[in-house]
Amino acid sequence: MKYKSIYWIVFYPFVNKFLSLHFEKSVVRDILKRAKNEYISLLAKADDIGEDNPMASNLYFALLFLSFHSSSPNLIDEFMMSDMIKFILTSKFILRLMNFDLNNKKHMEALRKRMVRADKWARANKDKYPETWQIVFDDSKRDGVFYYFTKCPIAKFFEDNGFSHLTHIFCETDYLTLSIRGGRLIRNHTIAEDKDYCDFWIVGDKVKDPK
Repeated sequence: MKYKSIYWIVFYPFVNKFLSLHFEKSVVRDILKRAKNEYISLLAKADDIGEDNPMASNLYFALLFLSFHSSSPNLIDEFMMSDMIKFILTSKFILRLMNFDLNNKKHMEALRKRMVRADKWARANKDKYPETWQIVFDDSKRDGVFYYFTKCPIAKFFEDNGFSHLTHIFCETDYLTLSIRGGRLIRNHTIAEDKDYCDFWIVGDKVKDPK
């Protein structure tokens, strides 16, 4: 994948703030420098899934967070990396950006349409970018949206590069990102757990007995 500075620029102040809570300025500066170089290196190893891929940001962000642990493992272990992700995703700024309520039918439909667009893009570009997410929709549920991935480039990258023990951290962020949007994720399988697919049944968190 080609390095795109926008992802680093967007998350730099949040990561800097988080690291400053734990380390001295000089240490933070060194961590950031190593992580940026590592981020570029990790992207170079990743399968190209297309810069204009509607799902590309997921891979960019995952590798950005991974770069801090993989470049400074003695300072940022997997637990601190997980805390960093939660710190950033629950910051006031990010919460304002995620002004979304999945209990609202229009917002749930917007989520479904976003995934449909991603699916259409993947199908149209399957020969050029075969390693992108493969999405299958299932209309058997009355409530919310139900789909699953039969291919995940994040899980594949982590498996191919010796980080499979960390993949669960990024799977778990799905629960967090949906919960702060008023949603609830019901999941029984993930590719990271050596299953054939990752399932996403997303309902509003006010739905008491989803069907």
